[in-house]
Amino acid sequence: MRLKPLRTEKTHKLAAVGRYTFAVDLGANKTQIKHLIEKTFGVNVTKMQTLTMPGKSYRTGRKGIKATRSDWKKAIATVKSGQKIDLFETA
Repeated sequence: MRLKPLRTEKTHKLAAVGRYTFAVDLGANKTQIKHLIEKTFGVNVTKMQTLTMPGKSYRTGRKGIKATRSDWKKAIATVKSGQKIDLFETA
């Protein structure tokens, strides 16, 4: 299963209060994501939220043919108070 951290201004603000955001596989459920985060980073996840993000439309080629990017899933994990994921703390 894919677990890619999303690093934006908004996610860094959330990380400061213990909420970490990841892009995950579209078919993954909350339990699978929670266990993967706990196993990978050694933290306790207390709350899990998921959102299915629709793919955006764009124009491509000389004739401006309309195409659509794939849908993707965003997961927001809240970790136990006092714990953190160092991946979000750098830069």
